[in-house]
Amino acid sequence: MEEKIGRNDPCWCGSGKKYKKCHYDFDQMISKIEAEGHIVPRHDMLKTPDEVEMIKKSAEINVAVLDEITEKIHEGMRLSEIDDIVNKVTEKMGGIPAPLNYEGFPYSVCTSVNDQVCHGFPREDTVLKSGDIINCDCSTILNGYYSDSSRMYCIGDVSPEKRKLVEEAEALQDSTEWRKTGDRLINLQKQWKTIGAVPRKYSEQLWQRFTAACDHFFEAKNAA
Repeated sequence: MEEKIGRNDPCWCGSGKKYKKCHYDFDQMISKIEAEGHIVPRHDMLKTPDEVEMIKKSAEINVAVLDEITEKIHEGMRLSEIDDIVNKVTEKMGGIPAPLNYEGFPYSVCTSVNDQVCHGFPREDTVLKSGDIINCDCSTILNGYYSDSSRMYCIGDVSPEKRKLVEEAEALQDSTEWRKTGDRLINLQKQWKTIGAVPRKYSEQLWQRFTAACDHFFEAKNAA
């Protein structure tokens, strides 16, 4: 994975502590995951405490943008109005909407309605109607530091199938926490072609529920 360090040598992170008192246990866990064939982070990808604080400040803007959308999203709203909200709130708080002009992308947010999986365009001619579900995917840059999150919204009278899909996805999201206890982590990107890593004891049941909800939604949609 990285150049070997003696247990009593200074830790590679620059903390001044001995390696065995700092990142030794963490590196041992990562080495086991790498030996299983998974992709693991390099040391130079791991952030310092100061960098983590800068990411948190970026995330404060990111969350504030989604909070504003939560307050204002409604039936009859044009997707372009959501784009305007993201642009104005982000810039007012000193940030930059990360998607805007990225490889020519002309919008400040991605909006995906119903069975559109991700990265939808917030077009002027698309209007939210009762029964829609929509994901607003917001990415923020502040002083070079990125944050990214999204929220799902149910518009008006949503079918039980769609609501179940949203609820099960949220339950899966709530389980995706890195544990410090050394629990074995499953790389879902490898195992199930989705993003994230969760403890095994949480992941399998929730993933089965989530995929079942997806299947149920699309079966109902195709039968309509």
